[in-house]
Amino acid sequence: MVTVVGVAYRGNIALEDIMVDFEVEAVELPNAIGFGVRELVTLKGRISEPERVRLERASRYCPVGQALTKGSMEIEDEIRWSNGEVASASPLTESLPPSDWALPAIPTGSVHGRYLLDTKEYDDEGKMEHEGEAKISIQCQNLTRTSRWTILGGHSSEGWVTPPFPLGHAGWAASTVSTLSRLLPQGTEDADGLSVELYMAAGGGGRGQSQSNAAEGVVARRGVTRRIMVPGTPSTTPIEAVQAALQRDPITLAYLNGGVLLHDEVVVES
Repeated sequence: MVTVVGVAYRGNIALEDIMVDFEVEAVELPNAIGFGVRELVTLKGRISEPERVRLERASRYCPVGQALTKGSMEIEDEIRWSNGEVASASPLTESLPPSDWALPAIPTGSVHGRYLLDTKEYDDEGKMEHEGEAKISIQCQNLTRTSRWTILGGHSSEGWVTPPFPLGHAGWAASTVSTLSRLLPQGTEDADGLSVELYMAAGGGGRGQSQSNAAEGVVARRGVTRRIMVPGTPSTTPIEAVQAALQRDPITLAYLNGGVLLHDEVVVES
């Protein structure tokens, strides 16, 4: 969302407001469960058709969108056992055998993002320095009721709001831990010994380059090392079991394969 705001500002497009809605649903994969998203982007302003097309492209090629729909992430895994042994591994790509453990569940849910107009920040000369923030409302069904969360994300100078990509990576790390705690041989009783750290490779050109890439529909490859700490030793928690579990993590599957976008639409309201 904030990427589209930045692209509109750089292109002198009269974007007055933006909202994004997602419907999230489970998608069955061979011996795994992924997720799909139906997206609706609503733009407000006096926007011409060429400008709408440019903003639509920017929404599809924003950094987080690229990671989930274009397979732009290049992942290297480093596995560390609690006895101190370390091994490097790349995600597996071959078909997986059936799992003896229950696969992670993907609840049906929805996400509504509203741009906060008053959070744009300008310098003394009137040039935009920070695109501002978005309020994100999330809800999904669980076993007993509807659960709801509200979070903030974006670009602001105070540093209280998480930028979009780190926010997305936080969800990836949490998803990885949840999947491993369910699928590793020791089960969930040793889940306290699990942790995940993510290290992004240097480069990328910063926010300005990301917005330029999004506006032009350029896929920017991003390298990331995922350091996974697991309990036990390579004999009690084999590397093959860790890799097989990672291949069933829903967000890892999305990062590796892309294609989570089941349907997308961009509409303009004057």
